Amino acid sequence: MSRDPRHSLRLKFAFTFALAGVVLVLIHAIAIHQLNRQQESQLIDQIVSDEMEGLLQQFERQGRMDGPPYRSLHRYQVRPDTEALSLRKWFRASWLIQGFVALDAGERSQLPEELRNLAAGFHDVTRGEDLYRVEVREIGNVRFYVAYSVSLHQERGRHFTEVLVLSAAIATLFTVLIGLWLSRRLTRQIVDLAHRVRQLDGKHAGDSLERHYPEREVAELAAAFDGYHERTVRLLERERAFTADVSHELRTPLTAIQTSCELMLDDLGLSAKERSRVLKISGAATRLTELVNAFLLMAREEAGGISSEVDLRECIAEAADSVRDRAEAKGLALVVANNAPVLLRAPRRALHVVLSNLLANAVSYTERGSVTLSSYGPRVEITDTGPGVARDRIPDLFRRFHRGDARGGDGFGLGLAIVKRICEQAGWKISIEPRDEGGTRVSLALGSPEQA
Repeated sequence: MSRDPRHSLRLKFAFTFALAGVVLVLIHAIAIHQLNRQQESQLIDQIVSDEMEGLLQQFERQGRMDGPPYRSLHRYQVRPDTEALSLRKWFRASWLIQGFVALDAGERSQLPEELRNLAAGFHDVTRGEDLYRVEVREIGNVRFYVAYSVSLHQERGRHFTEVLVLSAAIATLFTVLIGLWLSRRLTRQIVDLAHRVRQLDGKHAGDSLERHYPEREVAELAAAFDGYHERTVRLLERERAFTADVSHELRTPLTAIQTSCELMLDDLGLSAKERSRVLKISGAATRLTELVNAFLLMAREEAGGISSEVDLRECIAEAADSVRDRAEAKGLALVVANNAPVLLRAPRRALHVVLSNLLANAVSYTERGSVTLSSYGPRVEITDTGPGVARDRIPDLFRRFHRGDARGGDGFGLGLAIVKRICEQAGWKISIEPRDEGGTRVSLALGSPEQA
């Protein structure tokens, strides 16, 4: 039976572990990214502040900087040798910095357009695709400007983000693989336990499952299976013993009843009414004997165990002979239609019990017409001209102590239940269906023939 992969404990565990790992990786990556941005921003502000202090010191020494007109903020191209420089030289390179001093409003109006209306403090200024970090300080009427190009920082930030994303993806992949490996390792004992439980036959106590598993949780589960299996073995053993004892004890009185009926039927002085009653007693004893034999067969577990090469045609003939007198007494035609011999590997006694019970059931519920037994290779069909059975009631026919609707039935309500159980033990398939022309058809599939 196929199972939905979504219901796999191993996959659920692997998915949970992987999801937890992915969430932790993402949180860690986002935290590192935010921390990097914060540190980068602080570093940039520190560079700009240092350059502003240098500009103030230079102005204090010289008293004046180069006056207007000022050139516009220009774009800096990263030099090929920049990455080879030390970090200090990289961040403090003078070609990334532009300094401006405006002594009055007139000079302020000649500043680059992006700087003219900036208030004192730090600002982010954009010119085209370039971003500048600008600090403005005002001392008296003099304003000092430092514009720092952050293009290198942006480039470095992009590289850092790419590496961070790649690292997170690799960590996620490893998390998923580790989750699958751990889930397989952790569920291996459960899978092994399931395999061992499937090997239990319910007939023998067998080896203890608990001793194979050192982990406490799995050992507790195994111990529960051990206890359940022991109770099942004891229960089945009591059932088999009881069935065997009762069946054995009933055979002696049944034999006595049948012998007495045969002796009474030999008495020519019996009236027709008395002979009819004796025949009914004999028939009931015969059916009860067959029932006892079926119980004894199942108690000894021969239904699926003792197999030999049997001729299906001979088994059909024996089963037909067991019910022929009963069919003739009811005026029914018992038709056996089988062709060439078919050799099967099957338990002979179980096959006889099944066929004789099915034929007896058909004879019991058929008042007029015929009962036909046909074989097609390893498949047997029994049809009758009785009242038939409703399709919705067919599953109930295999229940114990359930009888069909036919008024002519005189069984115990156990025949089909016994047949069903024997077929399950032997691996045969049985089905019942109503016939369109009236009556019932029983099909019995016995597997593959040894030879045709």
